[in-house]
Amino acid sequence: MARRRYRPRVRPRPYRTLIRVVNSSTDTDQQTILTPRPGHRIRFIRTKLLQDAAEGRLFWELYFGNAPNIISGPSKGIDILAVPDSGTTATRVFLKGQGPRGKPNEVISGRWRGFAPLTPHKIIIEYREES
Repeated sequence: MARRRYRPRVRPRPYRTLIRVVNSSTDTDQQTILTPRPGHRIRFIRTKLLQDAAEGRLFWELYFGNAPNIISGPSKGIDILAVPDSGTTATRVFLKGQGPRGKPNEVISGRWRGFAPLTPHKIIIEYREES
């Protein structure tokens, strides 16, 4: 009698990719961009910044937590985006399960580094919520 191959039945969790669009602030203070549902973590996938009007080259810090800037907690940093004059920029895209992941109930924050724009920019964030 031939022996059957054993295959464990593992069901992957059904994580959906979520998208959130936020207007950026027009000052250099910390801004909470994304808050997870209670008890969940945010798995970062990608973000994109859209600049409508020509305001020069700007820098945007993106990080986990409520720190005033990315330097306060460098291990929680996601990326620093260089926004070109009258253009768009995006972070690299992380594959499923490989992007930076925050702690439970930890927010994603951002702030303008150096100079802030005069008009709000659109911030588009792709993420997953994990338990």
